[in-house]
Amino acid sequence: MYDALIIGGGPAGLYAAYCLAKAGRRVAVFEEHPEIGTPVHCTGLVATECFTRFELPTQANQAMLRRARFHAPGGHVLAVASDQDETVVLDRAAFDRALAEQAQAAGAELFAGHRVEALRRLRKRLVARTVTGTGIERLVSGHLGILATGASYGLHRGLGLQVPTRFVYGAQVEVVFEATAEVEVCFGNEVAPGSFAWVVPFTRHGVTMAKIGVLASREAPQYLARFLESPLVASRVRPGWMGPYQRRPIPVWPLAETVGDRLLVIGDAAGLAKPTTGGGVYYSLLSAELAADTACRALAAGDGSAKALRRYQTDWRAALGSEIRAGALFRTVASHLSDAQIDEAFQLITGEPMAGLIRDHASFNWHKELILALWRSAAMRGFLWRALMRRGGRMIGALRPSMNGYPGVKLPDERAATD
Repeated sequence: MYDALIIGGGPAGLYAAYCLAKAGRRVAVFEEHPEIGTPVHCTGLVATECFTRFELPTQANQAMLRRARFHAPGGHVLAVASDQDETVVLDRAAFDRALAEQAQAAGAELFAGHRVEALRRLRKRLVARTVTGTGIERLVSGHLGILATGASYGLHRGLGLQVPTRFVYGAQVEVVFEATAEVEVCFGNEVAPGSFAWVVPFTRHGVTMAKIGVLASREAPQYLARFLESPLVASRVRPGWMGPYQRRPIPVWPLAETVGDRLLVIGDAAGLAKPTTGGGVYYSLLSAELAADTACRALAAGDGSAKALRRYQTDWRAALGSEIRAGALFRTVASHLSDAQIDEAFQLITGEPMAGLIRDHASFNWHKELILALWRSAAMRGFLWRALMRRGGRMIGALRPSMNGYPGVKLPDERAATD
């Protein structure tokens, strides 16, 4: 019998497997697709912090980027540059495969092309029913289970777990593109309603390419097709190969409960992603590490109860709770701005002292401090008050669940944040 059954062979599941196997635990990972890393569901833009914080392979790194340009609907452009390599573009398929190799080298067993059809929790073990692509069924037992299924929630329902309730929708395509060293981010309700579109450059086999995508509140593939035809993009796409559209829902609201008897839920499966950008790699790795630590403690104590596993939920909330809370509030407000209000916000943040405030507090992974710093600014509070007055009850109604319904996470007040 395995110590842990991990369902899902993406970054969350594979890193949890690595952490558990490294600790001497017998681990099995079940991935429904026949090949790890496909289909690709993510841009793969991460902070260099990922590689200093976690034990990660680096052979899938495609580019290091220092510059970005942010485009407002009315044409205003904000250019940002760093004197250090702050972001890494990953080949996500290669990254996942490297994580799988790392987990297997540590002792984890990997079963690609094995779909877990059902999980059953018994008093002293967890039983998974797996099915291969050729229809071969198998029952596998483990002391604990870790759900790392991404934005797929069929097993949640079968186990009586909640599922995330709030999503944004992403669509992306890879194209041959003109040479550039800048990330470009575009805002506007005609471009990406409620969110943004992006161009992320990289090189593959000596060919300059770009990942072009849209995050939107609805109809992301349609907005991506429109973005590809925009003047910013169309004239820079080069003849040659174009990849398939990659699309997926992204949860921006975590589950109220991420543990149960003999069960932990991590990454997107737990609704753990940045509400501001939809980025999930860092949160997935961190939740995997925390879940593995709790699982090791529970296995050592011979206690797989929800009470014994609750440490994991306490730990991720301590690490990420106020970040997610602040990000959810920010997304709710930003997604209700008109194009004219987005232009006004750009004018505001490009002048001093706001530009200096952003330089001092901006971080790729950690957004709460910048959000709080913006809120403390009298100029930004004035802008938000005007926006609230113009949008009226629509924005207030959207804010109410963010303010009152967030499961177990509290944003500290300004005094606590500055202590």
